[in-house]
Amino acid sequence: MMNCRFPHPDASYTLFCFPWAGGGSNFYSAWGEKISENVEVVGITLPGRESRFKEPCDYTVQSLVDEISAAIHEYCKRKPFAFWGHSLGALLAFEVALTMKQKYGSELEHLYVSGVSAPQSPMRKQNQPDVSKMTKEEFLQFLRRLGGTPPEILENPEMMKPYLPALRTDYSLLDQFTYELPEGDPPLSCHVSFFDGDKDKEHDVYAWKQLTSGPFRVKKLPGGHFYLKDINNIQTLQKIISLDLSELNEIL
Repeated sequence: MMNCRFPHPDASYTLFCFPWAGGGSNFYSAWGEKISENVEVVGITLPGRESRFKEPCDYTVQSLVDEISAAIHEYCKRKPFAFWGHSLGALLAFEVALTMKQKYGSELEHLYVSGVSAPQSPMRKQNQPDVSKMTKEEFLQFLRRLGGTPPEILENPEMMKPYLPALRTDYSLLDQFTYELPEGDPPLSCHVSFFDGDKDKEHDVYAWKQLTSGPFRVKKLPGGHFYLKDINNIQTLQKIISLDLSELNEIL
């Protein structure tokens, strides 16, 4: 489940990265090569892909949250940590952050979310396609429009076949995320940063601000929904995160 290609044993912080729908952990684990030595990057591998390719894709949001939270609790050993999540990964990161705080008494230092409206926002489910009702070709067309799957895989039925179960399950999870703001204080008190592509569809950005009593900021980078795959944007994100966590370390 934990994919750390570039261990930084003396790092002050662990950055756990949650995959987008159908995504894996290798994309994020590569960040560890260029990010600050003060940050150890760990990509989270979900069932049905990469090193867990043979595992069934019969998970639910709750089963993933329970599994990931327990693994992070064991991995961190009380070391400060932060989360990054894009799209589905952002919603999953928020749910895990809640569980870490409520069940294990550990609150993350910084929550980085990207490419999706906040879980309690009505905007999130507006015009959200029902993947369960799509034919195979309709689902492939949906993936083409999103642009996150390499064309050489999308256009090759044999290559695409093993990826479809995880993709369908991941997109079906989006309807399982429901959240209502509690009365009183927000559920989190950590820093929250929202990132987005300047050409992606509109998201309810400031609904994320309702989820924390801590500092909040928004930054848009050039590109569409998968803006974060652009090498220049990757470098920008790595610099921002490195600086953020270095400044937190100085404060602490």
